[in-house]
Amino acid sequence: MKKLFSYPTVIVLTLLLFSGCSEDNLEEAAPEVQLKSYESGTHDGFFWSFWKSDGSTGYADYQNGSGGNYSISWSGFSGNFTCGKGYSNGSPTYRIGYNQGAYSNSGGGTFGWYGWTRNPYYEYYVNENWGSVAPTGGQYLGSLSSDGGNYNVYINPVNGENIDGGYGFTQIYSSRTQKAPTGQNRVITFANHYNKWSQLGHTLGQMDIPAIMVTETWGDNVSGYSNVTIWDAGSGGGGGGGVPTGVKQLRNRGTGLYLDGMGRTNNGEDVGQWANTTHQNAHWNITSAGSDYYYLINQATNMKLDGYGRTSNGSACAQYSDVTQHENAQWSLVSTGDGYYYLVNRGTNMKLDGYGRTSNGSACAQYSNYTTHVNAQWEIVD
Repeated sequence: MKKLFSYPTVIVLTLLLFSGCSEDNLEEAAPEVQLKSYESGTHDGFFWSFWKSDGSTGYADYQNGSGGNYSISWSGFSGNFTCGKGYSNGSPTYRIGYNQGAYSNSGGGTFGWYGWTRNPYYEYYVNENWGSVAPTGGQYLGSLSSDGGNYNVYINPVNGENIDGGYGFTQIYSSRTQKAPTGQNRVITFANHYNKWSQLGHTLGQMDIPAIMVTETWGDNVSGYSNVTIWDAGSGGGGGGGVPTGVKQLRNRGTGLYLDGMGRTNNGEDVGQWANTTHQNAHWNITSAGSDYYYLINQATNMKLDGYGRTSNGSACAQYSDVTQHENAQWSLVSTGDGYYYLVNRGTNMKLDGYGRTSNGSACAQYSNYTTHVNAQWEIVD
């Protein structure tokens, strides 16, 4: 990724964001932007911005659509630009809904959630799509699963000017291992990334700086287009308070059956599914295991849901004594963005899956973490 602002641009940005511009002026419809150094404002309730590097040449046309929509097309472009819609301030609790209806990029660049922090200075990205080169540079720190995707985390210390014109900052970013498909409604639960970065020793600073769903491009004589719509998908997620805890039922999206302990109290016995039940066997106490993982303790058997070290697709999911603290009994709850969750086992890295089984008492399985099938999605019911 490229640094967003050169020093002269920082001065322009400061004047635009913190001068006495009236709200009426900011609410004016955005003009067509063709290689102007920096422009920003608000439009239909969203912050928007367009920036290009000094010395850029070629054509780039940014347009604001209604609501959270924007589009950008470029051709014969040499340099670096960023643009997009978002919010006037970042937040660790944002859940950003988006649909990238169309995307093409012959050069370098990325598409995703983007912003800066102060004290300390970080430039952060959650990369969902990209151009000719995957954004995987820098030092690899770890990985996470969130909102149906798998991400790798990287940092890159930069010996250059930060957003305020001072010296030095750190880029940190989560990059999907596979590009998010275009034309689909998707969600970024930013808390999942924020919390993971913090666990890895990189807690972001003050977020009183705009954050946008960015389309960024760099290169020589590159062309492309991007059409994006974003919306507020609510707040929460990760260890930041968005995961439902306490005694709940879990209903499989594909089978319609509830996760059930089946009254089984021996270590390693299978967990099952059952229809339309209110029995204690179908109630689970979701409690924190630390580090954004959770135990699921059955209220009838007092056994924990356990992956049991099984890593084959379709292998049964088991239960184990409540005394265990093994990672096989620890689960991350990853929001799909539409009211359902993936349950990803820490030990096996497999997802809990109804496996299409619709008979009372049928076993629950585990399936590869890469699946996004409805059989791997669970509704948490009070």
